[in-house]
Amino acid sequence: MAVFDTNVIIDFLNGSEAASTIIKKYKESGAAITSITCYELIKGIDGSQKDLLQTLFDNVKIYDTDLKAAWLAGETYKHLRSSGSLLSEADLLIVSTAFANGENFVTQDKDFERLKDRRIIIVHE
Repeated sequence: MAVFDTNVIIDFLNGSEAASTIIKKYKESGAAITSITCYELIKGIDGSQKDLLQTLFDNVKIYDTDLKAAWLAGETYKHLRSSGSLLSEADLLIVSTAFANGENFVTQDKDFERLKDRRIIIVHE
């Protein structure tokens, strides 16, 4: 299974062929997002997209951010802070939730390269 970053889902919902290809590539093993991604998507939609978003939520696994993910995010934050190259709080929680559940993380965001983790799959359009 793969956990998709918010940017991939947004592009997919906006009809991006590249994002659609990315999701199709990983969908057979299972598609997932995090509860933080749900929040980011909900806050960014207008009323006309509500049904589309609900359909998405009904068709993917949604991982909650739990204590294990919080520990991973906190430790990763401290490591990144010491190196002077932070990620946003939301990004840390999303990727840590994926890892806490033993999943790969698929994103289009090159900022995740700084984590140097083989479970992060950065795809380019």
